[in-house]
Amino acid sequence: MKNYSRANTGIDLNLIPVFIEIVRCGSMAKASVRLDMSRPAVSLALKRFNQLFDEPLFYRKGLYLEPTEKALALTSALEILMGNIHDNINALNSSSNKTLAQHVPGMNMIMQQSGPSA
Repeated sequence: MKNYSRANTGIDLNLIPVFIEIVRCGSMAKASVRLDMSRPAVSLALKRFNQLFDEPLFYRKGLYLEPTEKALALTSALEILMGNIHDNINALNSSSNKTLAQHVPGMNMIMQQSGPSA
């Protein structure tokens, strides 16, 4: 199994929801309220997320941030991935987790490895 830890990849996955919310809101101030985070924390998260890319993800328009085409495409892809993560976790926690193995690639192997809990 490949190691996707932040130590190995340099990518902090906790920054993704912050990025998505900034795109949705168009401002760090509004995103900070919706995320229940301080404005400096949102600003720092965006700065760290931006460092993963070779080009800017936003252009400043007065008090607002306008996402670039790359940011919009990235947001769409990340929203789908985050939705899949949430759906899979919910499915594992539901009573239908036996049927999950039929729908999620590799889930059969994960379910077999975890075995009965002691």
